[in-house]
Amino acid sequence: MSLWAKKAIGAMAALVLLAAPASAQVPDPFARDLAQKLARAEVILVEQGYGRAAGPFAGGLPQRQTQRFNVTLRAGGDYRIVGVCDMRCNDIDLRLFDPNNQLLGQDVLDDAIPIIHVRPRFTGQYAIEVSMSRCAGSPCWYAFNVYAR
Repeated sequence: MSLWAKKAIGAMAALVLLAAPASAQVPDPFARDLAQKLARAEVILVEQGYGRAAGPFAGGLPQRQTQRFNVTLRAGGDYRIVGVCDMRCNDIDLRLFDPNNQLLGQDVLDDAIPIIHVRPRFTGQYAIEVSMSRCAGSPCWYAFNVYAR
């Protein structure tokens, strides 16, 4: 992928994050930071045959707080859920719950870019939970995308 294409992806992602609904609107320069991080991850996933299935989802959370988002996943699909957080964030976690609220996948490692890989057994509404584990701001801003192939 050319440098121009990578920059275009980053700019488009920033516009999407800045234009999010007021309740989830990420202020600049945090929106730009998150968009660039998501764009870097997306370039790698596109090279592996994934395409964006949902997102970006974005918001802000104080340390040790969580927020859930619902997405529809299809049975047998190969999904990657990739999260990022702003430069003040040291650790963000993602968990995926099936329609019966059973934990299906998680990335709770001590990192700022969690990734969940999952192949759902049935189609339905799944919940993605974002947890702000360590954050030097209040709130710290985050975003994530869902990719499928």
